[in-house]
Amino acid sequence: MARILDREFFDLDDLFDTPDDGNRYEVLDGALVVTPPPGTAHQGALVELLVLVRQAAMTRGLRTFVAPVAWHIGPGQVPEPDLMVVERSSITPRSIEGQPVLVVEVLSPTGRRRDLSEKRRIYADGGAPTYWVVDPAEPSLTVLRLSGSEYHQEARVIGSEAYATDDPFPIRVVPDDLVAEADNPPGRGG
Repeated sequence: MARILDREFFDLDDLFDTPDDGNRYEVLDGALVVTPPPGTAHQGALVELLVLVRQAAMTRGLRTFVAPVAWHIGPGQVPEPDLMVVERSSITPRSIEGQPVLVVEVLSPTGRRRDLSEKRRIYADGGAPTYWVVDPAEPSLTVLRLSGSEYHQEARVIGSEAYATDDPFPIRVVPDDLVAEADNPPGRGG
């Protein structure tokens, strides 16, 4: 990776030069950011959400991806949202080019601050019209819609409350359902 030191910022090619070491690498504001692997609550909620979102997105001919898949917004801006729903025309062999119709971050202790502030700004700058933030610890779903250049909260549901929408596709999400498997692991009884 010595060749990148003479440039002012990291970019998509640099992600493909990172080691396969179990960490997640992203390029945010030109910096190479390393995040440790998420915990089981994060991954469990992500898998449950993936099942719901993928099925719903397919009704509109959209594709669903989970990290690590790079969204190449532009030079020095290559985040890897936990989940993205995209038009097929945005898919290239190495990354997503163009705006996803939905980006999702599942909060974890190590990435919480970044997901709620830095990535919110970056996703808005990238033009993603809808940004969901899932908090498996609460559990909750916060739905943000892009208005102009900023996200505004459209909805926030907690626990057994449901969020239902037809935009960008018909879906109903109950935060408790995203963490139900983690609350009742096999062998614990009940």
